[in-house]
Amino acid sequence: MNWMEFVIQLFDKLAWPVALLICVFSLKRPISKLIPLAKKFKFKELEVEFGQELKAISQKAEGAFPELKYDSKSLLIASANNLPNSAVLEAWEAVDTASEALIKAKKINIKLDLNTRYKHIESILLRENLINTKQGKLFSELRQLRNRVAHAVGYEIGKVEAVQYIELCFKLVSHLETLACEGESECLEKVEKIAS
Repeated sequence: MNWMEFVIQLFDKLAWPVALLICVFSLKRPISKLIPLAKKFKFKELEVEFGQELKAISQKAEGAFPELKYDSKSLLIASANNLPNSAVLEAWEAVDTASEALIKAKKINIKLDLNTRYKHIESILLRENLINTKQGKLFSELRQLRNRVAHAVGYEIGKVEAVQYIELCFKLVSHLETLACEGESECLEKVEKIAS
C-alpha cells in the first residue's frame, strides 16, 4: 500500500463522521431553538412528553389546593408581558371554545373543517343570528389578527396590544357563554362568576 492509497482509504473512513460533525455544528443553533417547542422527544428507549405530564400534574395539584384555581383571563394578561404572541393565541382558543360550545348548545349539526374552521364558525354564528353584525365584525377582526400572529413570519405584537386583544376576546367569550346558557339558571350563575 502506497501513501496515495492510504490517504484515499483514510478519507473514505473519515468522510461520513466528518460530514456528520459539520452538520451537527452547523445546525446546532436552529435545533436548540426548536427544542423548547417540542412536545415529545424519543431516542431509543428514552421517551419524554413535555406538555402532557405537566398538565396532568397541575390538574392533580388544583384538586389538592383549592387556592390554585385561577381565571384564565388573568393568567393570559400576566403572560402577555413576556409572551404576547402566545397570549393572543391562547385568548383566541377561549373564543373558539365558547363559539363551538354555543353552536353545540343550539343543536346546530355541523362538521368543522380544520382549514377553514374559524371562518366557518363565524359564518354559522352570523347565519343563525347568534351574534349581530357588529359582534361578527369583532369576531372577524380578532380572527384575522390571530391568523397574523400565528402565521406571519416575524410578526410580533406588543404587550399593550396583547392585553387589549385578550380583553376583547373575553368580552366576546362572556357574551357567547351567556347565549349558550339562555334558559339555564345554573349556567348563567356560572358565567356571571367567571365574568366578575
